[in-house]
Amino acid sequence: MDVDIPGLTAIEAASVIKAAYPEINVLLLTLEKDTRTVTSIAPRPVAYEAAPGSDTPASLTEFITRVYDAAVQNNMNAVQKVLAFFSRRSQQNIAQYGLSPREQEVLDRLVDGHTYKKIAELCHISVGTVRSHIMNIYRKLEVNSRSAAIVKAMRG
Repeated sequence: MDVDIPGLTAIEAASVIKAAYPEINVLLLTLEKDTRTVTSIAPRPVAYEAAPGSDTPASLTEFITRVYDAAVQNNMNAVQKVLAFFSRRSQQNIAQYGLSPREQEVLDRLVDGHTYKKIAELCHISVGTVRSHIMNIYRKLEVNSRSAAIVKAMRG
């Protein structure tokens, strides 16, 4: 949509659309040459200026694809930072329970959804040793089920 909408600002119109259809991405386009108008709406606009005679739908589509790809990459970077933060936080918080490195490894495998048999295989220990570690983990975390241990490990 164009940034110059009678009766509404572009941001207000975009907000109405996003409220009604949250899954829709809104792209504001304008023929406005005054950059002050554009930057008052979007402080960091991404500019598309077609060369004379080259403003074909294909070049605009290419530009929209580049903007979309950049937005996806920015979102992925943000998601990775959030996951890294919570992963560090939960590792730090779970450390307060005094788990040994092997118990932490077994707990991590448990959180990943592995069976006792698979944990034993991945850690190169017996299933009985896995059970022993898990009983110690339950005791130290003050839980009595696999799901409670996983929740506590994920929350920290």
